[in-house]
Amino acid sequence: MHTYQEIKQEILRRINDQVWPVGFTLPHEEKLAEEFNVARGTMRQALTSLVDAGLIERRRRAGTRVVNRKAHSSKLTIPLVRHEVEKLGKTYSYQLISNLERGGLSGLSGFSDTAKLRHIICLHLSDGEPYQLEDRLLNLDTIPEANNETFSNISPNEWLLQQVPYSTVKTTLRADKSSEADRKYLQLKKSDPVFVIERQTHLNGAALTSVRMSYPAHSFQITTVTE
Repeated sequence: MHTYQEIKQEILRRINDQVWPVGFTLPHEEKLAEEFNVARGTMRQALTSLVDAGLIERRRRAGTRVVNRKAHSSKLTIPLVRHEVEKLGKTYSYQLISNLERGGLSGLSGFSDTAKLRHIICLHLSDGEPYQLEDRLLNLDTIPEANNETFSNISPNEWLLQQVPYSTVKTTLRADKSSEADRKYLQLKKSDPVFVIERQTHLNGAALTSVRMSYPAHSFQITTVTE
């Protein structure tokens, strides 16, 4: 791991452990470079990566401070489903299907054998029509605050992006046969395929979440632009 990445991991730990809570002003770049015994350029690289992740904000004269992730959601590498729908000019809505506590899922998605998990299934809608089925596992050992959230009025996708820092993301995109749940909630026929995004997030090596997001293949596409 490069030095700037090690510094980033340590700052992420401080933010996640509330050593540096939202609103906290970080020491000056020069002071941080001294603390970590690195060149200012290395420290600047670490801080810039945290700015890009939406965890800190750098302002001239005001310094660098920890911010609420909600204020910088547009910079996150994980998109908000609500924003996806609204960009299409549609009205977004959300339905919670189930929210259950689980355990003993040995080796599943990188979670430890003894991990206490919350299994959430929910549906995202566009103009009242099924848009995405979200099937997610949350690690309550690393996200204990999820114990107090019902997810009745906010999706796990949106709640996590507002509340939980992450350091690494693994994303897999693939076409797949529709599952029984896909057909039920996305209103598909047995022969209809789905487009699937699977994602695992970690913080400092600890598993946070694992999610399978399925879309009706006939109505979903991803477009990227390189400039």
